[in-house]
Amino acid sequence: MPVSGVPPHSPQDRDPFAPGMVVATRYTLLGRFAAPDWVQWWHAHDTELCRDVSLSLVDSAHLRDTDTRPDPVARFCRNTTGTSFSHEGRIAQVYDIEAVGNRIAVVAEWTPGWRVADIARTVPRPLDAARIVRDLAAATADAHHFGARISLDHPNRVRISRDGLAVLAFPATLADDSTADDVAGLGALLYALLLGTWPLPSSGDTLAAGLPPAGRRGDGSVVPPHRVRPTIPHRLSDVAVNALTRQPGMGTAQAVVDALDRMLADARARSAPAFAPKKIRPRPDDRTARPRAPLPAMSAALAVVVALGAAGWAISTAFTASDAPPAAVADSTLSEIAPAPEPDPTPLIPSSAVVYSPQHFPDNGTRASLAVDANPATFWATDRYPQQLPPTKGGVGLIVSFPKPVDLRTVWIESPTPGTRVEIRTAPAAWANIGHTQLLGAATLAPGVTRIAARTPAPTTRVLVWISGLSPVDSGFQSSLSEIGFLGGGA
Repeated sequence: MPVSGVPPHSPQDRDPFAPGMVVATRYTLLGRFAAPDWVQWWHAHDTELCRDVSLSLVDSAHLRDTDTRPDPVARFCRNTTGTSFSHEGRIAQVYDIEAVGNRIAVVAEWTPGWRVADIARTVPRPLDAARIVRDLAAATADAHHFGARISLDHPNRVRISRDGLAVLAFPATLADDSTADDVAGLGALLYALLLGTWPLPSSGDTLAAGLPPAGRRGDGSVVPPHRVRPTIPHRLSDVAVNALTRQPGMGTAQAVVDALDRMLADARARSAPAFAPKKIRPRPDDRTARPRAPLPAMSAALAVVVALGAAGWAISTAFTASDAPPAAVADSTLSEIAPAPEPDPTPLIPSSAVVYSPQHFPDNGTRASLAVDANPATFWATDRYPQQLPPTKGGVGLIVSFPKPVDLRTVWIESPTPGTRVEIRTAPAAWANIGHTQLLGAATLAPGVTRIAARTPAPTTRVLVWISGLSPVDSGFQSSLSEIGFLGGGA
């Protein structure tokens, strides 16, 4: 059926769809999401049933290009409706499929919530990212069991519901999709939530979806998440990368579910009380022993504590029911009982880096930003010196800036030049002498990643990473910094 008031596609007007138009006489287009060039994803409203829907407009020519067998459109419709059985709400139910000019409209239930990029920007805790993905992985395994494929090929195909779980919001299954592609998509989704970048190579314009491409090594492989953010558990990083690259042992959706379940179960076990208070019975002749409280009173007190604890857990883990990304909610009742623990440090994202070398022309000044670009495959290096840094030189470093004041607690540095001596200092004013800065922490870099405790005395927007000793290299001395990461909190 054509779009109301608009003819089918023509060479002069290849995209007649726009917000406010009505598709198939009943679906009003509301908002469009970035997608591959062969499909459009829309939030729409069904005017007959008065409900919001997701609408995928698939180019029928693309269906014929990817499936040269007879009747590829009918096969696409069968494959897509094959996802429509119960998956505990993690795969949107397909309501209808209709022809709309030269496109096929797939109408499915709407998922209120957020894009993957919106949640990734909040930097969810690694285990929260695992929880978000886990149920969709289980739904994917269920679909595979019944012979269906769900096409996890792009971040905007998935939405994060208001209960904080991933949902396949725009079902549309091409003939060349496979179960292995779905497993790789699960790995890509977990990777995106951990790092805010998209690791699949051919997913259309994911930058328009709010996720830049993932950093890659020299051999083309993606950088493991724990190498970019050391706070990410190595096991969780492996789940993402092994699913993404279809490694043995992680080649099925059920394997992803099992791996995430083990991690989440281990986390629950670690957070459970590890001991029970030892009962001390007073001796019969101990007249100073206090009488035991009546059992009903103890039960009532315990019930209050449990209820408060449950309320605090529910508040702290729930997403807000608004269109804004979720935010932390404080429990004032619990804070009156006991002081809240200091929050775990979170990654601090720098806005820029410049070389600081007050007594010498800046070493490789144009490459400074490569040390803070979240890609360990790139690096900034000092000049090569014929001897160790002389007293007149003192050192060379990077002034790293943040978009707003931060409370810095830890700096981690990945470097291919072990033996480099690094100091973390307060940033100098303009090009003032190094003597006008305050030392916050220091370390000699080891192979791989080195962590340096370096808590700032007050919130700051700049910090100096100062190299006071170079690493010996062939015919001289030189140091390279592949990636510098910062942990702490906002001011």
